[in-house]
Amino acid sequence: MNHFRILVLFLSLITPSIWADQLGKQIKAVENGLLPANVFKGDKPWTLHERMKNYGVPGVGIAVIQDHKVVWFKTYGLADRETGKIANNKTLFQAGSVSKPFAAFGALQLVEAGKLSLDADVNSFLKSWKLPNNKFTAQAKVTLRHLLSHTGGVSVHGFGGYAEGKKVPTVLQVLEGSGPANSSPVRVDKLPGEGFRYSGGGYTIAQLMMSDVTGKQFDDLLNEMLIKPLRMMQSTYNQPLPPNLLKHAAAGVLPDGVAVPGKRHIYPEMAAAGLWTTANDLALFTIEMQKALNGESQLISKSMAETMATPVDAGYGLGWGISKRGGSSYFSHGGWDEGFSSQLTSHMNNGDGVVVMINSNHPAFINEVVNAVAHTYSWDGYAVNEILAIPEELISKYTGRYRYNASSSISITHQQGKLFMRYAGEKANELLYTGDGLFMRRERTTPIIFTNNDDALQLNFVLGDGTYRPHIRLDKNVHLAADILEKGIYADALTVYEKLLTESPSEASVSEGYLNNTGLSSMKDNSVYAIKILTMNTDLYPDSANTWDSLALAYQESGNIDKAIEHYHNALKRDPKFASALKGVADLENKKAQSK
Repeated sequence: MNHFRILVLFLSLITPSIWADQLGKQIKAVENGLLPANVFKGDKPWTLHERMKNYGVPGVGIAVIQDHKVVWFKTYGLADRETGKIANNKTLFQAGSVSKPFAAFGALQLVEAGKLSLDADVNSFLKSWKLPNNKFTAQAKVTLRHLLSHTGGVSVHGFGGYAEGKKVPTVLQVLEGSGPANSSPVRVDKLPGEGFRYSGGGYTIAQLMMSDVTGKQFDDLLNEMLIKPLRMMQSTYNQPLPPNLLKHAAAGVLPDGVAVPGKRHIYPEMAAAGLWTTANDLALFTIEMQKALNGESQLISKSMAETMATPVDAGYGLGWGISKRGGSSYFSHGGWDEGFSSQLTSHMNNGDGVVVMINSNHPAFINEVVNAVAHTYSWDGYAVNEILAIPEELISKYTGRYRYNASSSISITHQQGKLFMRYAGEKANELLYTGDGLFMRRERTTPIIFTNNDDALQLNFVLGDGTYRPHIRLDKNVHLAADILEKGIYADALTVYEKLLTESPSEASVSEGYLNNTGLSSMKDNSVYAIKILTMNTDLYPDSANTWDSLALAYQESGNIDKAIEHYHNALKRDPKFASALKGVADLENKKAQSK
């Protein structure tokens, strides 16, 4: 008996040590195993710090979930690049659109409580504002199910937030596009239920519905329903942040490496983009969703969780993106606020998952971290691909241009037996053939397949649920706005953009935010095109200080200091307190003075 007791004591002492050693090896494997979006035989992994430096990512939070538990949570780098403040386990990041599944979970709790309905007209629950009826709602009413699955035909893709010191609109002003709101009115401009079209505007309607039926502010409501029960101690929808949490908030960095003026934006569109949290806290929410799917949640039923995780259209459920990899299904969502990006990915059944949050706009880096975790923990469906030779007859067949959206195309070119894909203003990426007609790119997760539909060739993005998002091949004589602009025919391009904006004001590809992000992301690889598209943005949105500020930055990055100063002043004419323009002018004029 004494020998047995000694053995038990010995095992109890060494087991934690063995587990800690194994965990340490797994963490090291992730830190040294970053991989591109699609992994091919022979690919060599990168280290976490190499890729942080490559992308210019200041700080990272990673939480890994295994068997429905957070097995490790670590932060790396800086919470604030400008001050040198180090990130720690209390550092808050903006979740961006990962706010949506969190809000959707809360909305479904209210459905189960009998306060909302998934399939009734949203106007029967809205009290302080009504969604205007029109020819589309006369045919089909918008429902909560529509809003949560982005199938309501509702406008406004996303929101840019409000810089420090700016007036922040109420939710009603956001929905009406009035007052200090910097986004268009939220309206129905497509038949509800007709198909998927991403809409942060729809989630803002859902936010107001939840407040109206409960009589509570949205941030207080979600704190009561989800944040407190899940013990998410470093999370809030409060906009702006209260002082006790503001001291822990990270400072964001934009795609071009410039710090967000005022460090971070405020988002009154809380359900769509307003959650502040940590990777660890988001992991707790992920685990609750995992438990709900197993019938083990105290907050939502198994059947409702399954409804939430069932695709409605285009691989999107009620708040979650749903994808199949190998023989497994995953639920996930990515997020992007000004200067912040995030990703939550979880296996539907086995309790595996990961949350990554960063204070910069580099989702490609996040994909590499997720891949490192997936390969370290041997997740199903994260395979190493083999590159095959492209059949010769396919090379010339697939070469051409395909309609990407209303204003731009995708170009497929060939060189030395290889195919390359390029968006306007961007560098070309090689299409790697993996057999059975399937192509992949190193930098993007979405596979591509070409099909003939009614004798018209289509380039299709293969969505997570296996369905296709088609892009039809363009006739050689068809030239879209971005194509014309890239060729340098500015006046003609402006005419096409203006016509498109007049005829389809809610078209995402002609929105100020879309054009601004396109220009900023093009600066590194194609500064000439970046200046063209950002100039176009000032012509389409001449009263926006932000359009002029971004154009000034593009000229600054290209080395044209005089033009940069001129356009920073143009920004300040629109808004004398525009922080990044004030700083840009001061820095450049000081630089000019020192060079004399």
